[in-house]
Amino acid sequence: MSESYIFALDIGTRSVVGVVMHETPKGLEIVASEHLEHQNRAMIDGQIHDIEQVAKAIKVVKEKLETKIGQTLTQVAVAAAGRALRTVRLKMNNDIVEYKEIHRDDILRLELQAVQEAQNKLAESDHHEDDSLNYHCVGYSVVNYELDGFRIGNLYGQKGKNMSAEVIATFLPRVVVDSLFAALQRVKLEMTSLTLEPIAASAVVVPPSMRQLNIALLDIGAGTSDIAITDDGSIVGYGMVPIAGDEVTEKISQEYLVDFNQAEIIKRSIYNHDEIKFADVLGIEQAVPKEDVLEVICETVQYLAKQISERLIELNGRTPQAVICIGGGSLTPLLKDMLAENLGLSKQRVAIRGREAIAEVFGAQELMGPEAVTPIGIAVTSFEHKGLGFAWVIVNNRQVRLFERGTVADALLAAGVSIRRTMPRLGMALTVTVNEELKIIKGGRGKPAIVKLNGHDVTIDTPVKHNDVIEFVEAIDGENAKGYIYDVVQDILPISISINEESLTINHVITMNGQAVTFYDELVDNARIVHYLPRTIADVLEIAGYSDAENEYDIYVNEHIVDPMTEISDGDVITIETKNEPSLIEISSEDGDGQLDLMEEQYVQSALEVAAADEESESGVITLVYVNQERVEIPRSDVILTDILTRINFSLQPPEPGMRLEMKVNSLPAEFTTPLRNGDNVNLEWI
Repeated sequence: MSESYIFALDIGTRSVVGVVMHETPKGLEIVASEHLEHQNRAMIDGQIHDIEQVAKAIKVVKEKLETKIGQTLTQVAVAAAGRALRTVRLKMNNDIVEYKEIHRDDILRLELQAVQEAQNKLAESDHHEDDSLNYHCVGYSVVNYELDGFRIGNLYGQKGKNMSAEVIATFLPRVVVDSLFAALQRVKLEMTSLTLEPIAASAVVVPPSMRQLNIALLDIGAGTSDIAITDDGSIVGYGMVPIAGDEVTEKISQEYLVDFNQAEIIKRSIYNHDEIKFADVLGIEQAVPKEDVLEVICETVQYLAKQISERLIELNGRTPQAVICIGGGSLTPLLKDMLAENLGLSKQRVAIRGREAIAEVFGAQELMGPEAVTPIGIAVTSFEHKGLGFAWVIVNNRQVRLFERGTVADALLAAGVSIRRTMPRLGMALTVTVNEELKIIKGGRGKPAIVKLNGHDVTIDTPVKHNDVIEFVEAIDGENAKGYIYDVVQDILPISISINEESLTINHVITMNGQAVTFYDELVDNARIVHYLPRTIADVLEIAGYSDAENEYDIYVNEHIVDPMTEISDGDVITIETKNEPSLIEISSEDGDGQLDLMEEQYVQSALEVAAADEESESGVITLVYVNQERVEIPRSDVILTDILTRINFSLQPPEPGMRLEMKVNSLPAEFTTPLRNGDNVNLEWI
């Protein structure tokens, strides 16, 4: 067959129409056409139900056309019924790794993830969750982009933490395309172009020059009524009603007890005969006035007109300026006038158009009527390369079919490859707090996917052509973060001291979630880590085993008496002596130069006060207070808050670094020198 010829088939519910067209200096010319009705209901509502029967009809049409043109037909352009088209609107979000600049590959990957998720959603709605490949994506458009929750015109070159894309994706059920392929393969025809019936019809009946008007094109066939709407220079919507001329035929069949084919003949005879004669299934001959038949079908036609009108207004949002009807079903008696009535239009604004509406195509004048529009439109659409061609490509040794002008990404989608697997996912980060400071260990980056086209490294937006070979190795996700104490805690050198001439090393103390750990213990996500080097006399004595040293011993650091909260340094010499208050006074008074240093004077004064307290206790003077709800008796009258600290079981060492001691007397803030009276309530708490 010459490459300048186009063979187009309109495989409809009621019949198969074929045309052969080529280009001449005067325009497009139909050199041959053929029409054949199905012998039985091999197709229902635009979908092939009996592949063998449809293939037989195609074969008859093909052979008759070959005889007329004297050439063998091997390639064909076809159309899918508009009822098969499915659309899904979906929004997809992706986090942006490390606040990096957004590249075109990132945007394409985001869009295709949205398309793939729309494909999955469509499969779920049809209860085929396990096979999203039941649908071919025939195109998608982006509604809008967002960056960090704000709408933005273009993501390219931007930076942020999160990006999203909302898309409208359009799909054809695979069974529609596959059944067309199967029927054509049985007669050795290769499908070179696929379009949708309403798109094909619009191409020739509503040319771009008319699309500034708000016009509705109704392609009313036997099983479905497809709708296309134009406005503001373009086609703005498609829709479908799953009923058409067969509804009226079935009504006649039931009313007059005839088979479906006879009922179709009766319906078509209404226009040409005042009286319609036929034999019912019982063999009874009947002659029925056409007025009686019109009365029988009136209610059904009204229902059909109402369904189409309501769907049309729903799609358009208002009544269109005019309606153009094509397809054999548009000739259904009463339908044109009832459409006008339901739409609120004058009868002149609803018109049935046929071959005469197609000015740029000539030849084969026998191909007339509204049913001729779609097959001619399919041929014109294919000739102008506006249909969807096909390519076969190999993805990881698997042959897949995709629409032409596709990319590597389209091939991966067709092969069922998850687009998310083209880029590695960053491993989960590990988060801990160290002395109340947040620390984060990042997860691994992983390895990107390997994508090769015919042996060469490519990106997923690289175009593919027929017989291309694609090799794809999935991306490897980054490993989740892993760390150890030494990754987040800096080592602190120990302190070496001596206590009563015995050496002692004070080491770094580390806890994780309250449990003691070492530098080599593994981190736990969201762990709370506390670390410090014990520095106070109280800490050191507790480590050394002097549990109550501040009450039972006198403590000297480098020969100077100190209190338990004194901080130590590396190399300090600590001396611990058993308390003996009277001898201390004597020792103090016998000092060689007769002078006491400040620390010794404070200690002697404390000892004298204790002795005085003992004298007062002998006289029976007692101060009774309650400390953290526990009863404490002090054998003195002039008591301050410090006096009770040696008489209660309350640690003066903070439980954790950074905590402070809150002191209250009778619910009021207090200090160490706050006086206490009989019956006072004291509260001590580390916060």
